[in-house]
Amino acid sequence: MLLPPEEAWLFLSLYQSLIGFAAGRLGGVEGVVDVKTFMSASLEARAKARDLLLDNISLINAFVEKNPDNFPEKELSYVNKWEHFVRGEFFIERDLNKYTIFLSEERPPKAYGVLGLTDEIVDMIYRPLPAFVSAVLLPWKGQIVCDGLISIYNIAFGRGIREGFTESYRKAKAQGIITSLEPGWLPKPPKPARVPKTPAIERFLKKKCPKTVVEFKEKFGPTRIEMSGTDARQYCLWKVDGTPVFDVDCVMVYPNIIKGQVLYVYAWDGNITYIAVVDRTQWRKGDFKPPDGQKLMR
Repeated sequence: MLLPPEEAWLFLSLYQSLIGFAAGRLGGVEGVVDVKTFMSASLEARAKARDLLLDNISLINAFVEKNPDNFPEKELSYVNKWEHFVRGEFFIERDLNKYTIFLSEERPPKAYGVLGLTDEIVDMIYRPLPAFVSAVLLPWKGQIVCDGLISIYNIAFGRGIREGFTESYRKAKAQGIITSLEPGWLPKPPKPARVPKTPAIERFLKKKCPKTVVEFKEKFGPTRIEMSGTDARQYCLWKVDGTPVFDVDCVMVYPNIIKGQVLYVYAWDGNITYIAVVDRTQWRKGDFKPPDGQKLMR
């Protein structure tokens, strides 16, 4: 995930100007003495100039006061928040739609949701994730961005270590993904685990299901279908050895008690013994056609 192009351009304009200003104030590094020499320098030189700034981050105040490139006051206000940067080594664990996950080395690890600037972070890595990198994360308008000056360690991880990263990510995610570095910001608390919905049949039974056939009919009215004797046994459960799981002499079918399901009520000698539900099905003529080469039992 990237910043919008106009946001990335503004960030880079401010960031490059600040690093060039700091390098000039501190006597230069690797030929970088201002914003122009910074932009033409090698990646290694730019990273060293960036690190020099971070080691002397109080120069932000001097930069804002002098404003060498005449930025509007509102834009300069974003620079002040860079004092809250995070620099270190991270495991880039996964790339999501919203951001790329940077796991810190500390224990327990923290998970940062980070945006790229002009290039997707995973495209800059040139290797499968997870990857071990040295990087700088900075706040930008309530989000976290990586400045793009990433050092990538040439390390491959085995299956066991990758699974460990996955577990670390899960634990860090449970504490909340960090998506802002601004003071006072706290990650949203994790959503509580969703409580599975109680099956409809359990909710029905909790409403004091009648114990007898007579009471059931008095409460819920006449059945849509009622079978007794041998016909009722056709609808009970059977073992594979040909014996019934339970004896019934009455089966009542109610399609209008539980929404979207058909209720089967099994009884023996006038007392209700078992209740079951099946989803209501719209049968088609073709559903009753036997597979090729087979016949329906008659």
